[in-house]
Amino acid sequence: MNEITLSENEEVMFSLLADQIFYFEFHEREKQFQSIEVRVEYYHYGELVENIGGMKMGANDPEAEVEDERVRFLFTFDTKEEGDDLAVSRTLKLLYDRGAAGSTDYSITREGTNRGASSWGYLFDRFDEFPVGEKVYTAYFVENVEAAHLKSFDYEEAIYPNNEYEHVFLYYVKIDDDPL
Repeated sequence: MNEITLSENEEVMFSLLADQIFYFEFHEREKQFQSIEVRVEYYHYGELVENIGGMKMGANDPEAEVEDERVRFLFTFDTKEEGDDLAVSRTLKLLYDRGAAGSTDYSITREGTNRGASSWGYLFDRFDEFPVGEKVYTAYFVENVEAAHLKSFDYEEAIYPNNEYEHVFLYYVKIDDDPL
């Protein structure tokens, strides 16, 4: 799994879609995966609040003539003020080599419009091998409304009670070799 590097023109185009964009791809040389699940988990100071959004799609149907060696993921993150609150909206998209695609939108509203220190990035460096059948956290967005600065993101600390990471959104992918 790796980040897809965008050209300058693509970066400009994608910046019109959302505040933050995560765009990456997964290559399976042996073409064994048969379903893919993508979701976002929302944590508040390390407590899992909810799984928001998400979908599961089939791939590599044994009866199909075309197999997918690659799937691309596009996760967007956008915020806007709605009255006295901040609306956080996202889109998840999956695009298979054969042209099949899936998409889902979802949002949460958080009290207050204050924004603080934030950080985002990919988590690919956390694993050497992509384990089939397990959640793999691939990207994050973190914010602390009360802070002017955040320390470097620590995944292990972020998913347990803490005072540093107020709002954490963890994007994950689960590749499975079982059909839907």
